[in-house]
Amino acid sequence: MFDNSSIMVLLNDGIEDLVQLLEVDTTTQEALCSNFSDAAVPLLSGKQIVPFDGSYKPNEDEGLSICKFRLPEVITDAVRNPLGLQTFAYDKKAEPDIRAIFIGERTEADNTEIFNVAFQRFRKEQYLSTKKFSLFYDQDTFIRENRWGIGITDTIDCVFTQMELRFSSYYYARQIFDLSEYYRTATDIEVQNFSGMDLLSIEDKDQLLNMADTWIRRKIAAINDSGVFKNNTAKKIVKLAQNCGLEISAINGKLIIPSDKRKLKEILCFLDDEVYKGAFTQNTYITNSKRRVQ
Repeated sequence: MFDNSSIMVLLNDGIEDLVQLLEVDTTTQEALCSNFSDAAVPLLSGKQIVPFDGSYKPNEDEGLSICKFRLPEVITDAVRNPLGLQTFAYDKKAEPDIRAIFIGERTEADNTEIFNVAFQRFRKEQYLSTKKFSLFYDQDTFIRENRWGIGITDTIDCVFTQMELRFSSYYYARQIFDLSEYYRTATDIEVQNFSGMDLLSIEDKDQLLNMADTWIRRKIAAINDSGVFKNNTAKKIVKLAQNCGLEISAINGKLIIPSDKRKLKEILCFLDDEVYKGAFTQNTYITNSKRRVQ
């Protein structure tokens, strides 16, 4: 995979040519293609793959998958014709803003294009700036390198193959792609409707909307979709929480939702089945990841 493929950089939004060609010598190209190909193997065949839904954090031997992932056209166009890209160059007046390094190949079968593309997110520490002292070892002496450059590691963060995006970490993958459309979060209207439910007592509904970050919106969406409020009374929910060792209060048949964000998150976790009591220790735990047993 990736034999003689071009190495390209994906820049952050706001730059006219989002994808540019990274010109390298033949030896460097062969080494990078080989490293990216080897790094893609675990995600393609070595890990147990779990469908991504935004609620599960995979173990080291697992990977996440988004089927029917829409790879941006700017990337597919670049893989089709890398030599038509602008060459990436350093400009002292404008520090480049690299989002990712990627290598891709295109094949065709039954009149259908097939793309294989491996991505490595780019971090600030990978800039080899002339402002820093980059020291290289040579014959028992460290010599300063004054040229500007970039570092590329031997790992990848996600790989696209046959309409499927695979990755080990949502946190890293979202630094390359906007994945928000592939999991559900509550809209402003849903948050407002949630705060106005008959089963809930929320003193400051506007405050809930203001502090509803992505995590809270994901939880509200999951709770709404689960139907937990349709199938349970406030009294039952309070009792179930007590059984788990979690304190939730109710008054006049309504669950009291605190304005404290940490307490709010504990209750949302419980309502989304992420608080439990250990079967052996009887300790109360909160998990940040879950997956239904198949």
